Amino acid sequence: MKTTQRAILAQLRRSGTLSVGALAEALVKEASGFTNTLKPLERDGFIQLKPDPADRRGRTVCLTAAGMRKLKETDALWAVAQARFEAAIGRAESAALRATLVALAGDGFSDAV
Repeated sequence: MKTTQRAILAQLRRSGTLSVGALAEALVKEASGFTNTLKPLERDGFIQLKPDPADRRGRTVCLTAAGMRKLKETDALWAVAQARFEAAIGRAESAALRATLVALAGDGFSDAV
């Protein structure tokens, strides 16, 4: 599983069912073409795409039970990767980097640019 695919599953675990556009926005991705990114996850049964009940032209995305199992499986691997990163870079430096990345991804930065 690619890190981008894991990020999609993790976002759905945090947010629940979202429209394709809202999911793309939450992940700071371009909405056009984002459906192509979702196709392998849908094919593998990790997500389900359904017509949006509020707007039948749109689609919603939800995490399936298989997707939740895959995400739990990758959580352990992600924790190991994070621990190795912290060991190599240092705890304080890792925290500072995460804080900077959160700031860069936030609305305040994009509004200022």
